Amino acid sequence: MDDRKAAERRIGLARLWARAKQIVTTDARGSEEDDAVIDEEVAQQLAAQAGRLKGGLAKVAQLAAMSATGGSRAALGKLWDRAPTVGAGQIAAVIEADLGRSPQQLFASWDPTPLAAASLGQVHAARTHAGEEVVVKVQYPGVADALRADLDDDAFVRKLAGGALGRTLDDDALAALGAAVRSELDYRAEATAQGKFAAAWAGDPVLRVPAVYAELSSARVLTMQRATGRSVLDVAGTGDREARRAAAAALFRFAWGSPLAHGLLNADPNPGNFLVDLAADGAPTVWCLDYGCTLELPAETRDADRDLWWGLVDDDPERGAERFRMGLGRAGLLQRADTLATTAHRDWERALAAPVASHGDFHWTAAYAAELAESTHRVLANGGVRLPARLLLLWRQRLGAAQVIALLDAQAPFRRALVDLVGTGRAALR
Repeated sequence: MDDRKAAERRIGLARLWARAKQIVTTDARGSEEDDAVIDEEVAQQLAAQAGRLKGGLAKVAQLAAMSATGGSRAALGKLWDRAPTVGAGQIAAVIEADLGRSPQQLFASWDPTPLAAASLGQVHAARTHAGEEVVVKVQYPGVADALRADLDDDAFVRKLAGGALGRTLDDDALAALGAAVRSELDYRAEATAQGKFAAAWAGDPVLRVPAVYAELSSARVLTMQRATGRSVLDVAGTGDREARRAAAAALFRFAWGSPLAHGLLNADPNPGNFLVDLAADGAPTVWCLDYGCTLELPAETRDADRDLWWGLVDDDPERGAERFRMGLGRAGLLQRADTLATTAHRDWERALAAPVASHGDFHWTAAYAAELAESTHRVLANGGVRLPARLLLLWRQRLGAAQVIALLDAQAPFRRALVDLVGTGRAALR
């Protein structure tokens, strides 16, 4: 933790130095362009320190990249899947310590150059002795102790919640978030969770979850089927509207459908966790990766959450509003009923409903994702809605997934996707 605190001080000095340069070289009143310069310098320092230390600081940087723009996003976005790597010998030592043999012995072929690297580990391509193409995720040596130390600091855990959301958390919610992030260190638990998601989405025409090779996995090594395709950022950077549309709809179905339809939550949405593979006819396959931070929702939590969304898709505004607000109470989200008529609450309901209220396409933009995040933060700060510990990860995931979808800047029928997953709830009312 001492290394991380020293890194945070360097990041703070970068912000101070950038502000000093702004004062002496530009209009002292500041401007949006000047603020962007400050953000970029701080982002460069954060990316450098996070890439060096990995673990918790890298997770904070990944989160910051979601709402960054321009050069700041370019610097921080590399940490989604292109973080600085560790040496091949160190990775081989982890594999041999856990599985008893070197990667060259365990696999018919092994690529010592990683395909990807993120906050806790890096991924290598390999081929099994049966000729199957796989990838092997290997935890960085020493990262577990560093992350556990970071998570003992409540102020740091608030940063992992993200911005204003972190400031609203009570002790129980902080503990729940810390425990969820700690669980990412156990790749055996991740393998089990990945199997549950694979079973839930088996047979889906678009969504895929890689199969796990349990005999080649351990607490720090996870071997799985190799997924192919382009990253969300690569698809977002193309002019292919249909590809972006198909990918956005699929990401929405996975992010909203996993908890609502299957009671499963992958609580760490990240653009690096999805690959989009387009067939020659444009039909997509979307691979969903990384199941380190997951949980199963109790049936009562899932059912109350469904009530919220059934209320939002109801064509009768009065009936829909009543059902939504009853769902708030059932879920434990409603703190004070007297705030339901406030502007903050109405803005939040309107933002939640926007993608699913229209029977046609909805344009999911960065501005919409920001509006959803800001209205959520305002309603929490206003005191009418609270996030109990059992719901924190669900809503953190939802806000994060909204930002990932926004990267695609796509128009898609999100309402239809939701109704196909969970229906309209009319039968439940009878």
